[in-house]
Amino acid sequence: MLVFAFGGYFYSLCPDVYLIDSGELAAVSYTLGVAHPTGYPLYTLISYFFTRLPGEPIRNLNLLSAIFSVVATAVVFLTAYKITKNQWTSALSAALFAFSPTIWRTSVTNEVYPLTGLFTVTVIYLLHRCNNNRIFYLIMYLTGLALTNHVIFFSLALPVIVYMVLVHKPKPSMFLTGLIFLLMGLSLYFYVMARTIGGAEVAWGNAYNLQRLFWHLTGKQYQVWMFTLSPGEIVGNLVKGLHFLARDFLYVLIIPAILGFWVLYRQKKEIFWLLLAALVANLLYTINYSIPDIESYYIPSVAVLVIALVHGLHALRRYMKPVIVLPIALAIPVINYSHCTLRDNSFGMDFSRSHVEQLPDSSLFITTHWDVYSPLVYLREVKGWRTDLTVIDKELLRRTWYIKYLKREYPEFYHRVRSSIDAYLGELYKFEYDRPYTAFVIQSRFVRMLERFVETRLEAGVFMATPWPDRDLDAVKPGYRRVPFGLVHGISSDETPAVYDFSNLDLKKPPTVNDNRLKVNLDIVRTMLVNNINYLVAMGEKKEAEKARRLLKSF
Repeated sequence: MLVFAFGGYFYSLCPDVYLIDSGELAAVSYTLGVAHPTGYPLYTLISYFFTRLPGEPIRNLNLLSAIFSVVATAVVFLTAYKITKNQWTSALSAALFAFSPTIWRTSVTNEVYPLTGLFTVTVIYLLHRCNNNRIFYLIMYLTGLALTNHVIFFSLALPVIVYMVLVHKPKPSMFLTGLIFLLMGLSLYFYVMARTIGGAEVAWGNAYNLQRLFWHLTGKQYQVWMFTLSPGEIVGNLVKGLHFLARDFLYVLIIPAILGFWVLYRQKKEIFWLLLAALVANLLYTINYSIPDIESYYIPSVAVLVIALVHGLHALRRYMKPVIVLPIALAIPVINYSHCTLRDNSFGMDFSRSHVEQLPDSSLFITTHWDVYSPLVYLREVKGWRTDLTVIDKELLRRTWYIKYLKREYPEFYHRVRSSIDAYLGELYKFEYDRPYTAFVIQSRFVRMLERFVETRLEAGVFMATPWPDRDLDAVKPGYRRVPFGLVHGISSDETPAVYDFSNLDLKKPPTVNDNRLKVNLDIVRTMLVNNINYLVAMGEKKEAEKARRLLKSF
């Protein structure tokens, strides 16, 4: 089973940095930094050692995700075998877990979620063996440790603690000792503060005191997307989430999973209520959180449903023959492969690099797109590539920690624009610390700061990547020209930027397009190519326009 799972993951492994958080997480792993909330200290520490192994750091990190999920698959098999004593039922359950799209997709690129999946199934396995004090303490410690990897584990943590108290009825002294073990696991979060104070190169959140540490651990900046949805949006998210889960179980196998809940209710009510509480808690949290990459948040639900499936299949054990199980188990990765593979998909890195590869030396690049900025963090912090550029994520400028990061990264540039930054920071602190502020004042100073950025680097070159209309950047030097230059726009007061060389644009459509985020970015490429073609034709640059047109056809 291990070889089967690892072979599938390794074959479909992403060869490079991918989209969303991949580049940032890899840079944080390599530099022992602090990632975006909630910081993920456990993942950072483990992944740091993998970046030091021979080979490309990002490739090693992608492989680490696969290893986490392979071990999790082994734990699922062991749990299923302990319940059923049937290797075929166990193999089918483990195969379904390993190659469900929710698990598989996170196992082929560097992500924190595979480790959460491993913790989830490990704690469930230990619950089936909790017959002495040592396992009780181990469960409590792992629960605390798991929460330092991703807070979504809380959907299992709370039911587990209640289950341990009600079912195993520990003495007060034993329970207090268990709480100490829980806090020992949680104490790893102090890594976030320690590395911030210690001068980490990437220290998201600037958590130098307990208040800012609390903000970081609770994801304060993301709370605007939490539990603020309308009833219609919540129902829509629930329908989408249930579809994800049904798809993970090939639709048909969700039936024995439901049967498993019925069996548990009849035979093991404590486990039934534990799994049901974890499932409901996970669903309630996830459907009330509005982010595009939400699918991975359903990993605890997948794990819970797989355990229910084990009980359901055990009730159907007379049918669990090799002639039935083997074809189904082998068919699962075949059916889901095209939805999950990132084999030969270097688009995430190539897309980002193509934005800045041909920019003039020492120019300024401002982007509003995280899929562009995140890989650049890896390229600069890990590979030392294009460190001559001043690269800024406009959206992160709304956080004081990022201003501090820019000061360290670009001291000369920061010194030249300091007066406008200081004027803006005074208002930004009010916003960040929930003090009264005037929206017009903070917005006008924000725009003035951006304008000063442009003025300071205008001679070297100023470029922007704004895939969607942006009110802030549109207000910056509105009289200046915005000229298509590859995947970006050059900003000029009078002179026209150099014509982009499309023959040196190393960007191609991936062999498999299997997620919405990738589709959005491919649309961005197509739109920018059309903009370039129209501009080049108008400028009489027919040869370059033809190069862009040929490239467009390949997308």
